[in-house]
Amino acid sequence: MNVAFNTAVTGMLAAQSQVATAGSQMVANSAKGQDIIQAAVAIKRAEATHAAAAAVAQTASDMTDTLLDITV
Repeated sequence: MNVAFNTAVTGMLAAQSQVATAGSQMVANSAKGQDIIQAAVAIKRAEATHAAAAAVAQTASDMTDTLLDITV
């Protein structure tokens, strides 16, 4: 696999981990009656990060397909 694709997949996995952490924090804060806004913002930030990394993965895949079409 190429470096761009690997980096994109790593970014998507990191974003998924951030969502899990923020989700757990949101539930814990809600149970305590504390503010959940920061956790919600972290989830939205991770969502945007995941979408951007997925776009990079798609672009890397498209570029690889195009290169294979040219050389074959």
